[in-house]
Amino acid sequence: MSKDQILYQLLSEIERNPSISQKDLSREVGISVGMVNWHVKRFVAKGLVKLQEAPLRRYLYYLTPEGFSEKAKLTADFLHASFDAFRQGREQYSALLDLCSVNGWQNIVLLGNTELTELAVLVSHQFPKINLVAVIGRSGTRSSPHGLVLVSGPQEAVELTPILKVDAVVSCQFNTSLLVGGEIDRILSELHLDRSRFLIPGFLQ
Repeated sequence: MSKDQILYQLLSEIERNPSISQKDLSREVGISVGMVNWHVKRFVAKGLVKLQEAPLRRYLYYLTPEGFSEKAKLTADFLHASFDAFRQGREQYSALLDLCSVNGWQNIVLLGNTELTELAVLVSHQFPKINLVAVIGRSGTRSSPHGLVLVSGPQEAVELTPILKVDAVVSCQFNTSLLVGGEIDRILSELHLDRSRFLIPGFLQ
């Protein structure tokens, strides 16, 4: 999580619940209590947050007009970054599926059940000849996007389409670079594919 995301979440939680404790802020944002305390002190020093004493040695936190302005700026920056990431992902998945179409690779397996999977499925609608066979991911982590079958391994994907041959694997995992080579090779081997059929969008490499 970036520094700006941490600041945005802290200001959002304070706005939502002025009586929130630093311990609860720590849990909601996912940083240590000490780090929360450091950020809150900086907010107060910069005039973004005002403290008011409450019973039982507690404090109430209020966003000042400057605090609301800073939160609005962070919101705009976050949305801009999100739209940029969405556009970049859409363009790169479109390029990969176009490559599949040009090469006649029609039956595609998606590796990883993440938000990127949903983006790849969305982009696939532009390519009528592309057939998304299945998503390889951990069962039970998320629902499979748009009705695609979620399988735990390549062998299950093969069993789904006994009369079809899987032509390529497209990665939708944020941590593709952390996969050990042997794991990728095992997946490709079970699908009877070589490394040229394992496609990763540039922003994941």
